[in-house]
Amino acid sequence: MIDKKKIACASISAMLVLMIGCSGKGGPGSQPETDNKPPAADIVGPVSLTLFKEDTGVSAETVEQLIRKKFPQVDLKVIKSAKGTMIEDVVSGGVVPDIISHSLGGLWKLKDLQLLSDLTPLIKTYKFDLNRFTDGVVDVVKSYSDNGQFLVMPFELNNNALFYNKDIFDRAGVGYPKDDMTWEELYDLTKRIVRTDGNVQIHGFHYNFLNVIYKNQLALPFVDSKTNKAAVNNEQWAQWVKVMTSFYTIPGNQPPVDEKTAFMKNQTLAMRTGPNYMTELAASGMNWDVVSFPHFAGKERAGTQMNAPYYAIPPASKNKDAAFQVISYLMSDEVAIELARQGRIPILKSEAVRSEFGKGITGLEKKNIAAFFKDTIAKPAPLSKYDGTAKSTFNSVLITMLGGQKDINTGLREMEDQINKQIEQEQRR
Repeated sequence: MIDKKKIACASISAMLVLMIGCSGKGGPGSQPETDNKPPAADIVGPVSLTLFKEDTGVSAETVEQLIRKKFPQVDLKVIKSAKGTMIEDVVSGGVVPDIISHSLGGLWKLKDLQLLSDLTPLIKTYKFDLNRFTDGVVDVVKSYSDNGQFLVMPFELNNNALFYNKDIFDRAGVGYPKDDMTWEELYDLTKRIVRTDGNVQIHGFHYNFLNVIYKNQLALPFVDSKTNKAAVNNEQWAQWVKVMTSFYTIPGNQPPVDEKTAFMKNQTLAMRTGPNYMTELAASGMNWDVVSFPHFAGKERAGTQMNAPYYAIPPASKNKDAAFQVISYLMSDEVAIELARQGRIPILKSEAVRSEFGKGITGLEKKNIAAFFKDTIAKPAPLSKYDGTAKSTFNSVLITMLGGQKDINTGLREMEDQINKQIEQEQRR
C-alpha cells in the first residue's frame, strides 16, 4: 500500500530543493553573490521614505533625482538641513527619517540622538559587498563603534591634492611641484617661488587650516577618550605644528584674507590645498594643474584620515529594508560612475569607476587628476566624541601662531587649556 504521507513529504522536499536551487540562496554549497548588483526597482515599494539631507557631499537635488528615477513607486519626502530643520529639530518635531545623509562632523551628534543603527544585518541580507570599497574604508567605519559595528555607509571621498598656478612658476623660471613631495620639500619650493612681481606680492603656498587639521596625517588623538582630556600638548603634535607653521615664517608668505580669492581671482598665490573646487577652476580659464597631497618625511605611505559623508538608517525607521535597498542603489557602480564624471571622488576602488573621474567636466582633459587617488586612507586615529570641539579650537589657536606670533609650546598649552574648558562646558549641558 502506497503511503500518501511519504509521497506528500517527498513532493514538498523536491519543491524546496528546486526553490533553493533557483534562488541561489541557502544550501551548504551555494556561493555568496559578490557583484552587489543593486536591487531591482520593483523590489522597493510601494512605500514612503523620508530622507534627511545635510548640505554636504552630493547635492540633495541630485540624490532626490537619482532615487525618483530608479524607484518611481517610492513616495519620497526630502528634508534639507537649514535653520529650523537641522536634524535635532526634525527629531524633536517627532519625525524619524528613514535615511540620513550627513557629514562626519555630525557623527557623535547622531549617536547622541540615537539615530545610528548597525547596518551589518542588512548588508548580509542584501549581500552588499564591502570589498568594493577603497582599501581602509571598512576599518575606519568600524572604528566609529566600540564593538566594530557598521553604523554608516560612506558614499564619497574628500581626497586632497596640491593645486598650483603654472603661469607663476613659468614667469619665475621655477620648476613645477611634483607628485609625492614631502611638506619639507614643499617648504623649500615655497621659499623659491615667493617674490614680488612688479608691485604685486606673490605668495608661495597657503592651505585651508581646518581641512588639513582634519586630514591628521600623523594619526594623532585630539582628545584622550578615556579621560576626556585634551591630548595635543606633546612632542608629536609639536612636530606637526612646527612643520605646518613653517610656511608662514617665510618673508612675503603671510596668509591672505582668503586663499581661494588669492589663488583663483587675484592669481597671486602659487600653490594651495584644501577644499576641492576643481570644477570652478576648470571653467576659470586659469593655467593650473595639480599634484598629490604632500606627506611628512618618513610617512610616505601613511595616508590621511578619512573624512567622508555617509548614509545612515535610524533604529526607529519603519522601512529599514526599503531604505537600505535605496542606499545600495546609490552605492552602485552605475551611480558612482555618474557622480565621478561630475567630479565627485569615488569611494569605490573599481577602475571602471575611477577611470571616469572628471570626464564630464570640460577643461580637465590634460590635468593630473590621478593625483587625487594618491591621497590614501590612513589607519584610523583614536576617536572621541569631543573631537569636533577639539579640532575647531586647535584651528583657532593655530592661526594665532602663524608667522612666529606665538611660540609652539605656548600655543599647545593654550590649545590644551581651551579644549579642556570647552569639554567641561559640554559635559555640564
